[in-house]
Amino acid sequence: MKSMFALLIIAVVIATASAFGVHTPVNAVTNGSGMTMRARECDLLGKRPNRQARVVTFSHKRNKKVQHVNLQKKRFFSEELGRTVRVRLSTKGLKTVEKYGGIDAAAKKFGMDLKKF
Repeated sequence: MKSMFALLIIAVVIATASAFGVHTPVNAVTNGSGMTMRARECDLLGKRPNRQARVVTFSHKRNKKVQHVNLQKKRFFSEELGRTVRVRLSTKGLKTVEKYGGIDAAAKKFGMDLKKF
């Protein structure tokens, strides 16, 4: 009886794992055209939108708002790869790349894999 119950539990776990897609990536969504939708975050620093912000009106009502990251699409030439890479960086990320003297040094510092871009 216990082995039958254990077998039933295993079957339910496998069925739910396959039904809900355990192995699908969280921040990348693909649609029918093959285009990948990515989260609005900086590729280098990982900055994300602030969803905790509020607007306070004259009557002191508090409304929620989202403060988005100032993302810029920028092409850099990578000496390591020998080609250009196109990344989405925040303006602070752009200043960081400029500070380190190039995208290769900044990517090495922050552990970013440029081969994906």
